[in-house]
Amino acid sequence: MCTTMKQLESVVADYRSLKALKDELEEQVKDLEREIIGYLDTNEKMTETGKDFTVKVSTCERRTLDSKRLEADLGSLAEYQRVSQYRRLYVR
Repeated sequence: MCTTMKQLESVVADYRSLKALKDELEEQVKDLEREIIGYLDTNEKMTETGKDFTVKVSTCERRTLDSKRLEADLGSLAEYQRVSQYRRLYVR
């Protein structure tokens, strides 16, 4: 744990550096995922198996409620809402 401003500055610098590296790696992973999906699409396959891997692509579905429309039709939904609190760190 940091106890001085100098220690905090060092930790924030490390945080920024690692965060940038993480973002870069996540973008590289997305690029590789697009390459794999492109291969499957080009070859009209849903799965492919190699020597030490199996890749599969599937279609997923997610359903959500349109709360604004529901509120317009039924009125306030406040009594049905659950509110949770959490802490969020901002580093700029």
